[in-house]
Amino acid sequence: MKIVADKDIYCVEEFFSSHGKLQLLPGQQIKTEHLVDADVLLVRTVTKIDDGLIKDTSLRFIASASSGIDHVNTAALKENNIHFSHAPGCNANAVADYFFSTLAWLALNKNRDWQNSSVGIIGAGQVGGNLARKLMAMGMKVLIHDPFLPESHALANAFSPLSDVIAQDIVTLHTPLTRAGNYPTCQLLDAQMLALLKEGAVLVNASRGEVVDNAALMTLLESRKDLSVVLDVWENEPEINSALAGKVAIATPHIAGYSLNGKLNATRAIHAEFCQYFNRPKISVGNKNKKALLNFKYFSDEKELFNRLLQQAYPVENDFLNIDESTDQNECMTQFDAARSNYVFRQEISDYRINQADISANLVRKLGIVGFEID
Repeated sequence: MKIVADKDIYCVEEFFSSHGKLQLLPGQQIKTEHLVDADVLLVRTVTKIDDGLIKDTSLRFIASASSGIDHVNTAALKENNIHFSHAPGCNANAVADYFFSTLAWLALNKNRDWQNSSVGIIGAGQVGGNLARKLMAMGMKVLIHDPFLPESHALANAFSPLSDVIAQDIVTLHTPLTRAGNYPTCQLLDAQMLALLKEGAVLVNASRGEVVDNAALMTLLESRKDLSVVLDVWENEPEINSALAGKVAIATPHIAGYSLNGKLNATRAIHAEFCQYFNRPKISVGNKNKKALLNFKYFSDEKELFNRLLQQAYPVENDFLNIDESTDQNECMTQFDAARSNYVFRQEISDYRINQADISANLVRKLGIVGFEID
């Protein structure tokens, strides 16, 4: 069996090398010529799967080590009788960590108190649903817009019209990118919807860049200095708009889901389906990292302590793009691409322990909800 794989899939050799001849290539350089005699193709989001790539190959199984599949033409896979697998929800906790860390940074550096805020979540799948449950458990008001949410779903009571959801204190996007169907998400937040953001609102997009009209957002930020925008995803990546990157409060290079656990979950998921499809024995690869104990100075302000612990677990400022409105577009693209390609996968909040001595029961409860292990 010949397996062609993106060399940057986490632990790909450990999981797949014993199953056949494994050829590792940069994801952006995988071509049809590599797949003519291949049985399996393993990719990330940087490889576009379409008829032009897979036609007239011997491929039987394609998997993407990702939660999203907007880089995959599923109709072409069906036409070519190729089984497809991916890893929905693999990075759900990593993206939630990103959300909490960015809000903690805004609280500590921009005086944005998020802990008494209402939150509007657009898209309540594995990632958005996971975040919604955590926020609700903390006692925060949460409204959800997801037209695919069935009435029997546990979160259905929080369903609200998009206009109501976007009018909350914090608005966060966790929807896939779709361009067809009854509810396309491409440029879902256009100029008209963005105008509904309330005064002092925080907008977080860690889903797909095209879900927000970047030009409309740029225009809005020129007049709305009260808004705090957090963008991890952008239109036309890696050729992102440097002027927009210079205007938002936090700009990162599409790494919200880039945790060790998230990447391991993704590879483990596609490996499990590979083994089921080909009737092969599973290989166990685990996260060998020991849970680190966070040390902290006691703060009389419980909110500040919570924010500082979140920042210790994930200091999101380390991932900021060093871009302002005067940055050359080519330099902007180069920096974005390099930052994402060379990213060192981070630990998740769940990889950290906290001693509950001298911490209030309320804070202990919230720390456990976001994922810390409590001693």
